[in-house]
Amino acid sequence: MNEKIGLFLLIAFMGVGMVLGTTVSLFLWKIRGGQGLADMQIALSNPAQVGFIRLTQTILAACTFFLPSLVAAKVVNRNPLSYIGFQSNLNIKTILWGCFLMGITILLSGSLASLNELIPLSEPLKIYAKTLEDSYMKQIELMSVMNGMGDLIFALVVMAFAPAVFEEVFFRGGFQNMMYRATGKMWASILITSLLFSAIHFSFFGFLSRVALSIVLGLLYAYSKSIWMVIIAHFLNNAMGVFQIYYLRMKGLSLAASQDDKYPIWWGIVAVIALVYFFKYFKRAADGIRS
Repeated sequence: MNEKIGLFLLIAFMGVGMVLGTTVSLFLWKIRGGQGLADMQIALSNPAQVGFIRLTQTILAACTFFLPSLVAAKVVNRNPLSYIGFQSNLNIKTILWGCFLMGITILLSGSLASLNELIPLSEPLKIYAKTLEDSYMKQIELMSVMNGMGDLIFALVVMAFAPAVFEEVFFRGGFQNMMYRATGKMWASILITSLLFSAIHFSFFGFLSRVALSIVLGLLYAYSKSIWMVIIAHFLNNAMGVFQIYYLRMKGLSLAASQDDKYPIWWGIVAVIALVYFFKYFKRAADGIRS
């Protein structure tokens, strides 16, 4: 089948995956002695159930993003792993340039977070946006209970590496890849994917920051053709957040401090100029692998 059908199937499989992930989580909850879906939802708000919360989030992400992408890729191509970009070559120079670009993107994200707060909202929308943000922060607090190095390593796997793999396989290896192959328009594919990527995180105040992050990840994927490159870059971004939360936990500080990484808007202008300039070196390094 062609990529247009593949895109439709990808979205359809995503919905099926959400149901599958919820079903598997409920099954595991009942094995643990839980009563039902309502009982499980209450448990997912209980800090004492942090292990089950992490397990559930990982299962849901795998079923919602990872599995649908593999199935959809298999439908349109005989070699889904190669199609997604798992078998593309990388070298240390390309990886270092990619990580450097992600560092610049963090500055851009902080600047866009400041810009995002300047967007005027009606009072009902402001309340709704604040509710979404509070819900997101509550989930982060529940998943980020860390009391030592062992918890930190586990959090890096569950909160940094697993989301990087599952989300990149879906958004870059699946959605962006299929849209580009279907339309031949790289920038349109990256921008539409980035809007979807940010919207699915349900955070108004982080919307522009995530769009910028996704655009950079989209360009890294488009130029390198490697899903590993964007997984590494995404993991780096997530890991920095986990380390920051770990530091705050160890110091007994509120996680709200991790949301205060906002920079002057003019920093974003400098960051965009730097990204445009340095991306040519990344592209040159990526092209060198295939030549």
